[in-house]
Amino acid sequence: MTIAEDDPRQPYEQAAETLRREIRGGVIKPGRKVGSVRELASRFSISPTTVQKALGVLRDEGLVTTTGRGNYARDPKQVAEAATPGIGTDLSEVLRQLEHVTSQLSELRDRIERLEASRPGRADKNQ
Repeated sequence: MTIAEDDPRQPYEQAAETLRREIRGGVIKPGRKVGSVRELASRFSISPTTVQKALGVLRDEGLVTTTGRGNYARDPKQVAEAATPGIGTDLSEVLRQLEHVTSQLSELRDRIERLEASRPGRADKNQ
C-alpha cells in the first residue's frame, strides 16, 4: 500500500489511519506487532521518520504501545473504555486536536492558492 498523493492529509496521517482501521477492525490483533519502522516504511513507501510520526499519533490515541522489542497493537475496546469524553476530557488533548485541524486547514488553503495561481489564463482574468 502506498500513500495517495492526491489525498489532502499528510502521509503520516494516511499511514496512521490505515493502521488505526486495521487495529480497530481486528486485522492486527491486540498484543501483536504492528510492524517495525523499516517494514512500515517499505509498506507505505514513506520515510522511517514519517512512520515514527504515524506511530506517535497511534501511541497518543492509546492504540499502539512501543517497547524495546517493537510496536504492538492494544485492544481498541480497552482504549475506548479508558477514554472518558465529556467533563473529564483532557484540555491538552482538545488543544492538540484543535491545533491539528487548524494545521490541516492552513495546508488546504495553501494548496488551493497554489492550484489557483497555476491555472492557465489566471493573469488574464485579473486584468
